[in-house]
Amino acid sequence: MLEKLKSELGDAVLGAINRAAINIPAPFQKALHSCVTHSDHLEISLLACAASEWCGHPRATGMPVAVAALMLRAGISVHLTLPGFIAIDNSVPDLIEKQDDVTAILAGDALLALAMEHLAENGGRHAVRLLSEAVRATGARGILAGLSLKLDQQEDNISVVPDGRSTWEIISGQIARFAAQGGALLAGASDTMLDDAAQIGLLTGRAWYLVEKARSTSERDERNLMFEARTLMEQAEAITGHEPEATLFHSIMYLSDFFSGT
Repeated sequence: MLEKLKSELGDAVLGAINRAAINIPAPFQKALHSCVTHSDHLEISLLACAASEWCGHPRATGMPVAVAALMLRAGISVHLTLPGFIAIDNSVPDLIEKQDDVTAILAGDALLALAMEHLAENGGRHAVRLLSEAVRATGARGILAGLSLKLDQQEDNISVVPDGRSTWEIISGQIARFAAQGGALLAGASDTMLDDAAQIGLLTGRAWYLVEKARSTSERDERNLMFEARTLMEQAEAITGHEPEATLFHSIMYLSDFFSGT
């Protein structure tokens, strides 16, 4: 089930790029393809489809948000391959074949813009809110602010988030929150379900952050981090419940790449 959805999401993202980039040079289009094809955040994006199903709609209802979430994350990730970001995260693989810095910058910026365009065209009556939430997830209150905070910390500057949020929340949690809440929004969820979907996304995003951290730490720290990640998934599961509509949520939480090989 999850592998099929990953394939469908990959096809949908490539299709969106092809439709929007039909008149751009072939090498640049290939670079955009490479960024999203190599993204390792498919599960985060598919929270949008899981949220739509959880709200009683087909999984496909949330696909526009899943596509946008993947583009947003891939656009940020390709920027992190630039030399100046090595101090922040040296685990990001090269996303573009024969990469050069200029292409990485252009491809990342293009994917962020394409994500916004995709939401505007496919968000229906919720397009404005989805665009606002996408900006929140990535901009000055989201992942870019989180990366700036991490850069300050690497340079031994004491920096904190003004509103008290933790680094994990504004880096990985915000993209996951956007995906889950966006999928619920397209499914016509109530305000309560929208809030719950956002919380599920934040918990899942934090778990993802901890798992990634565990893969580059000592065995003892790895056990502690994985225990905390699984605890967060249990908290998310308590919100989703155990009805059939929550099956995809649970598949992403427990059967995905989050916990493989750890």
